[in-house]
Amino acid sequence: MKHNHSHQINLNGLLDFHGIHEARQIRRAVTIGCIVNVILMSIKLIFGYLGHSDALVADGYHSLGDVGSDLVMLTFVGLSFKKANESFAYGYGKFETFASLVISGILIFIAVMVTMEAVESIKSYMNGVVLPQPDIWTIIAIVFAIICKEFLYRFYRRVGKQTRCNALVSSAWHHRSDGFASIATLVGVSSAHFLGEQWRILDPCASLVIVIFIIVPAIRLFAPAFRELMEGSIPHHDYIQAKEIIRSLDGVKELEFLKTRKSGPFLIFDAVVRVNRHMNIEDGYKITCEIEESLKHKFGKNILVSVVTKPDM
Repeated sequence: MKHNHSHQINLNGLLDFHGIHEARQIRRAVTIGCIVNVILMSIKLIFGYLGHSDALVADGYHSLGDVGSDLVMLTFVGLSFKKANESFAYGYGKFETFASLVISGILIFIAVMVTMEAVESIKSYMNGVVLPQPDIWTIIAIVFAIICKEFLYRFYRRVGKQTRCNALVSSAWHHRSDGFASIATLVGVSSAHFLGEQWRILDPCASLVIVIFIIVPAIRLFAPAFRELMEGSIPHHDYIQAKEIIRSLDGVKELEFLKTRKSGPFLIFDAVVRVNRHMNIEDGYKITCEIEESLKHKFGKNILVSVVTKPDM
């Protein structure tokens, strides 16, 4: 006789006592990030247009992508932590994954825009057009942006690690890459400002460098999100450790199979274990609880465990 001791109900408990708190942390972090990005976008676009800097304008559109990403995360993070129900028995974690895909799409679109504008300016320079000199205030604006982006990187990364939110950690690295992109912008704009007319081509060239810093985070964000939507297993070394943990517990005679996947902030484990055929239902339930607690100890609280115990023949 099989005893199916599924702990599906624990997802609701996590959401009630842990997930809601995490969702609030994520919303607060993203809201702060969104406000900072709106300020940076406005400063870059205004100073870029008025200060005659294609690179700073491109960086401003880059920040527009950041604002869009933050708005997408604010929209979907609440759904990601929503309670499981009859329609979505494993919760709404995939909404976070979908948000990551949308963010990557925004980044790719911004990269195309930046590339087109930079190429147009370079063509004009090659045709003998004298590019305008960037204003000194554009340099000050870039330095301010670099400082803000480093703050957002550290802030997002800390909250992302605390809440096990991959989208937030990915956004943290995006902010770090934004800082590096702004450094490239700083070099290009400073050269165009201080070194004379022949060096002003470095301003649109810096825009092309920014494209690299846009595309790389987009790919890094797209790949794991796509794998998660395709129900990919957790990393192999984590999978091996989970098997060893289950097999080492008293009462588990054999681990028949273990399937794993990720759904937003939650790790899901589905296992079938063989136990002593004389074991009663209560003892089987205790083994299920031990498996869940052991996996929580190793992988954190955001897990969902479903265990089927089968009597050994």
